[in-house]
Amino acid sequence: MMVRVFFNIILILSISCTKESSSEFATGTSQDGIVGKWKLVEYSLSDGTALLKKNDVSSKNYIITFDDKGNVKSPDFPCTGKFTYDMSKLGNKGENNLQVSFAECSASEMVEYSIKGNADASIVDNNTLILNSETCDEPCTRIYRRLK
Repeated sequence: MMVRVFFNIILILSISCTKESSSEFATGTSQDGIVGKWKLVEYSLSDGTALLKKNDVSSKNYIITFDDKGNVKSPDFPCTGKFTYDMSKLGNKGENNLQVSFAECSASEMVEYSIKGNADASIVDNNTLILNSETCDEPCTRIYRRLK
């Protein structure tokens, strides 16, 4: 009897102390297109050689928001900007299917991974946004994940 009580106590404690794994990132196909909140998780650039240096920038908490009216919010600009996105193009080099501008203000901080400008954009699995900027001489890629 005492062993059974002890076992039940251990079982209850282990269940109550188990941390449920949750992620801030969306999964599945409930959302599609570019509208929503996106967090920059990786920024890659070349140093002029064939090597591509990948930087984990998720700790910088760079979150952009695209709405269904063509507005964009970004932490490096104090005003709301405008965007156009042509999802009929696949984001191949030179297509520049994403254009982002902030006509009403200047950047409050200069970051090399800013969303401003033209980019070749592709959305993978509905939840990963990959941008290749037109302004980079060498390959540079920004990878965003859709937030819940």
